[in-house]
This record gives sequence, C-alpha cells and structure tokens, in this order.
Amino acid sequence: MMKKIVCFIIFGIVMLQGCRFFQKDAPFVVDRAGLLTNAESEHINALLPPLLKQLDIHIQVVILKESPSNLDERAVELFETFALGSQTRGAKGVLFLIDPLGQQVRVEIGYDLEAIYPDAFIAYISHKQMTPFFQANQIGPGIEAAVELLVNRALGRIAASDYVIDETPSETQPSEYSGGAGARTTVKIGSGTPDKPISALAARFGPQSSPLQALEVYQEILRLHIKDPNLGVYTPETRKFFVQWVVTDAQQDNAFRQLQHILPQSEVRQQGNLAVIRYPLDNRQANPYFLRRGKKGWMLDFAAMNRTIGLNHVNQWSFRTQNHEFMFAFEDAVFDKNGFPHPQPR
Repeated sequence: MMKKIVCFIIFGIVMLQGCRFFQKDAPFVVDRAGLLTNAESEHINALLPPLLKQLDIHIQVVILKESPSNLDERAVELFETFALGSQTRGAKGVLFLIDPLGQQVRVEIGYDLEAIYPDAFIAYISHKQMTPFFQANQIGPGIEAAVELLVNRALGRIAASDYVIDETPSETQPSEYSGGAGARTTVKIGSGTPDKPISALAARFGPQSSPLQALEVYQEILRLHIKDPNLGVYTPETRKFFVQWVVTDAQQDNAFRQLQHILPQSEVRQQGNLAVIRYPLDNRQANPYFLRRGKKGWMLDFAAMNRTIGLNHVNQWSFRTQNHEFMFAFEDAVFDKNGFPHPQPR
C-alpha cells in the first residue's frame, strides 16, 4: 500500500512539474475572456509561428478572464508557465498580457531582447499603437499592429531615435526567462474610437498636379500626425475608408520613416487617370501607391490599396489579387502563387 502511495505522489509531482513544459505546445494566443473573434485568433496564431522560426522571437498573447491583484507579477508567472524564450537561441520571449476587467495591458520582454526592445520602445508601442486600437475595441488588429513594430525594430527598420514617449513604464521582478523589461499601460477597452479632428491645415492637402506631389503631401501629413479623414488629397472612397480606420501616431511615424528612405527611388507609371508609384521589385518592404486623377488633380487611393495589397509576417508586400485596374504598372513583373512580385525573366 505504501509503495502505491509513494508512486502516486511521485507521479503527481512529475505531472505538476510537467505542466510548465506542456505549455510549450500551447497555442500562441490564449483568449480566456473571448475578446477575439475566431478569425482574429486564427490569424494571429498563424502570424506568430513564422516569427519564432525566422526571427527567433517567441511572442505569446494571453487575455485574462479575471483581473489579477498584481498584473506585473502575473506577467512574470505566465512568462515562466509558457517557458517563453526556451524555444529560442537565448531568452527571446515576448508576452502580451491583456487584462480587460482591470483595464491594463502588460508587455513583458525576455532579457536577451532588452537591447532591441528597451522599456521606452515598449512604452511607445503600447501608448502610441495598441491603445488607440483597444479603445476602438479592435483587439486583434491592435495586437497585429504592435507586432508589426516589433518586427520592424528587430529587422533594424526603426532606430532608437525614432520613438519618444514621456511616460515612465513600470518594471517587474526578473524571472528565469524574463529580465523584467517591458511596460504596463492603462487602457479602457472599447471606450471609443479616437477622435479625428478636422485639420486647420486641410487646404494645404488637396489634390495635386502630379502623382509624386500627392505622395510628398502625404509624407507631410504623416510628419504632422494629421488624422483628418476628409483631406482632398484622398479619393472620395479613401475618405470613407479612413473614417472607419484606426490611425495611430506610431503608424504614421513608421510610414513617414519609410517614405523618407524610399522617395528618391520613386518611379511613376501612369495610364490615363490612373497612376502607380512603385519601387524596385526586390525591395519587398516598399509597397506601391495607387492614385487617381480627378477634376482638381491627383489623389491617393488607399481604399484600393487596402483591398489589393497584403503584408506577410515580416511586413513584405504582395498582391491579394491580380485582378485590378492598377496592374498596368507591373507588366515587367511576374507574381508567384503567394502574390509576391519578381522581375520578368530575361
């Protein structure tokens, strides 16, 4: 009888110790509150594994059903539970911990990622990227938008001087994999879409005499963080699109940096009242821009771009469909089965 009891106790200890390592095979998204739609959860679960494989960064999302007494401590516990960083070459784990009832979000960073993702950067993406999406009750898109910036920073597309935040993030005690880096942000999920005030400078941002001038005007809009959806440099359909679309400071900063880098490489291809501004095909991070000419001049067609252009896990562009009216600008390209462009073979 004693042997059976001892065996049972040993078995129980093994099972308890194994629980932590069992979590390694858990999905990348654990939504205990049911905040995400099935489509959002599936999309994020499909987005994160390639980042683990290609960038050697393990990102885990956990949405809590009940609010813990201390979110920072809970983040450290979950970092251990999921053994974040144990599947990477070093402690390269990232935990997005969302507490809807407590109106808090904690982003916890493994110690081998602290040089890439210092507290100031995590505070920046939390305040300037995730918060506006979460306020608009767009949790899935908010997580994806934050991951986009994590990817750009890991790939060297965002420098340390490119982000500024005046809030001081909180810290946690380090765990085996987490160095205690990260930031905790207060956010009222579903409190309302951030305002998009009418810009006093709207008259400066009307239709332009050339496609390239329209893109240069858009660069100025990004620099000034103008979010007015009804600017004349946008097509009428784009204005309706931007009314519903969440636009953040971090998104605008990211797009502004990209345009600064690629504008000198711009190539304009025009057919009648349509134009495409495109870049070398081997630069997959530089997506093309679509424009239409109206009675007053050239306007940017972001609505058509949103329907047509997709981004993969490392933010490389591809066409979702090749059945669109802007394909005239890509006669020198061939597209693979995933919609990525390649130069025509000679």
